[in-house]
Amino acid sequence: MKRLFRIGSGLFIYSIIPILSWIVLSRVLGDSRISNVFSITYAIQFVWLILKCLFASGANIRKQKENNPNSVWNGIFWGTIFSALIFAIPLIFVDNYISFFGQDVEFYRNYVIYGIALLFLQTLFSFIIEKLYFEDKEKTANIHLFAFNLTTFAVLILSSLIIPNTLIALLLTLGVLLIYVICLYIWQFEKFKIDFSFFKNFKYESANIVSSLFMLIIYLFGFKNAFAAGQEYLVALNLVCLCTDTQWDMLEAVSTAAKVDISKGRFEYKKLLKDGYIYSIIVILTSVVMSFALFKYYNANLLIVLAILAFQVIDMLFAPYHRILSRFIQIEYSPTLMTILSLSLKVIRTALSVLILSPYCTEIGQIVQGGLMFIALLIIRFTKFKVVDNKLTILNKDKL
Repeated sequence: MKRLFRIGSGLFIYSIIPILSWIVLSRVLGDSRISNVFSITYAIQFVWLILKCLFASGANIRKQKENNPNSVWNGIFWGTIFSALIFAIPLIFVDNYISFFGQDVEFYRNYVIYGIALLFLQTLFSFIIEKLYFEDKEKTANIHLFAFNLTTFAVLILSSLIIPNTLIALLLTLGVLLIYVICLYIWQFEKFKIDFSFFKNFKYESANIVSSLFMLIIYLFGFKNAFAAGQEYLVALNLVCLCTDTQWDMLEAVSTAAKVDISKGRFEYKKLLKDGYIYSIIVILTSVVMSFALFKYYNANLLIVLAILAFQVIDMLFAPYHRILSRFIQIEYSPTLMTILSLSLKVIRTALSVLILSPYCTEIGQIVQGGLMFIALLIIRFTKFKVVDNKLTILNKDKL
């Protein structure tokens, strides 16, 4: 349990500071619309997740499973190059991106550019943090998570207060963070051989990569439909996203602990599942408290907020079981099965999110996918695995 909170506290810092930055910046500059940038750039966070899965998490799992230490820095090298190329696309077409959501291009342009560039730097930063997690250096990772995000907040807000030109304040913040990432790379650097074997990382994270790709599509088109519902819904959606995104990131602590333990051969199924649910309930309660704490400030429609929040809370209750079982299936049993299952359910969720003509389209798709995944994992758990001495083992493993 302590380990989950150590990892979760770092992820909390990593997630909450950007959210607070947008909220405080909107107060400092006197325009509440600025906080909406969080929702406008929300879909792009799944680009970061895809890159992290392939070039960081997959590389670290491969190091453990195949005894290949070269995979980690080779993954970071190629991840840095691909990240720069991929994030350049929305930056080049930023006006089209903002227009896609039906928002004011002139007002949002600089803020969205900053938000996309920040996600790029966070992607590079996450490559090193993932490496530290797999080295069981959660405390060191948390120190850098705190320092990186405190630097982001302090430089952004102080420079916005002091410098009349907002664009300069945004560029200054990005410049400081770029220097931080470069220093972190230098500190953690290890000699490695450049090759194209990073493609082999895919099998260890194929389900999450496929899932994140569909999540990108879901939130691009789903939020487009939601934004079209009007300002009242946009405000409520932005509020709930601000109050639940941090908690979703914190729930990744369960997934992180599972994939590290499984890859290192020390996975204790029952213990992690029990700790995961206790941890998740605490996380869910903080989400509810945050929503009501910020409710008056946003002057949102209570019924819409409660409806969106209810969808999120129900899906969070599925999260521990999803994260633990899916990691075990992916790493120890069948990456193909997990990828096909994830792909199938994401197709259903995408169809619902894009085709349903309702501002709640993304939430409906989310809860349907969560429920179906839970049922599918239950069936796989009781037909393919058994628990022996607190460990999850595969039935008829010798026949695989």
